[in-house]
Amino acid sequence: MRGWLIMLTAVIFLMGLGAEQEEQGREEWAYIDAEAEKIVAHVQSENDEEGRARVQALADELTVADYESMALDVHDMGTIIMSYERLQGALTEVSLERDERLAQALSFHYAIDAVINPENPKWKETRRDVEEQLAQLREAASEGGSSFEHAWNDWRKTFEMIHPAATLRLSPSEREKVRSLVTFMDEHSHRLKDEQAARPFFDALEAQMTRLYEGDIEENDPSLITVIAIISGAILLSLSYAGWKKYRGEARRSRRKRDR
Repeated sequence: MRGWLIMLTAVIFLMGLGAEQEEQGREEWAYIDAEAEKIVAHVQSENDEEGRARVQALADELTVADYESMALDVHDMGTIIMSYERLQGALTEVSLERDERLAQALSFHYAIDAVINPENPKWKETRRDVEEQLAQLREAASEGGSSFEHAWNDWRKTFEMIHPAATLRLSPSEREKVRSLVTFMDEHSHRLKDEQAARPFFDALEAQMTRLYEGDIEENDPSLITVIAIISGAILLSLSYAGWKKYRGEARRSRRKRDR
């Protein structure tokens, strides 16, 4: 009986210690979040010197923060640190445009806010803007030229701003799924100026963004793989056909030279 009492006391003590550590961890992250919000305000008011000072002061806080108590793994830690470093670089680079500095400040703030508010993070407030940008991107695809490039660049900047916060606590495969589609579209954006031909891309992209905002990321989503496979095959076929035509043209020129 005495042994059971000792064991029960130890369990209660450990549970209390764990709860205390979790609460302390939340307080640490709440402080970092408050500082991140102040940094956004400093950037908005063009007080970059104070913003840089607060960013620098957060270096130690981020190093010793309790990531595990907030259900964050090593990938999440890397995402947050990279967002911090991008913000630090943005406030140091004097030639950077004001809106780009603000985007980096917001990106870091969104990421920290998502740590302490996983159920209702601030980055999800951007959903309407993102959906409008994607709709404009579809429209610009039919127009082509500079209008599409501008629409694509605007959406890309917004995506990069919310990406760190949106991918916190996702598995590596889920992170890669989102990144791979955007990267693939980025590399072949010059081929997406025909809305009809690019429709599978836009459909897949909008579906992925909807899943991010609604928290409904599927581990095995065949649609993304299918879209990339189909478009990749079309691109390879096009390149192969172009190469074949070039080969035939060179062969004809060689025969003409021999005939002469």
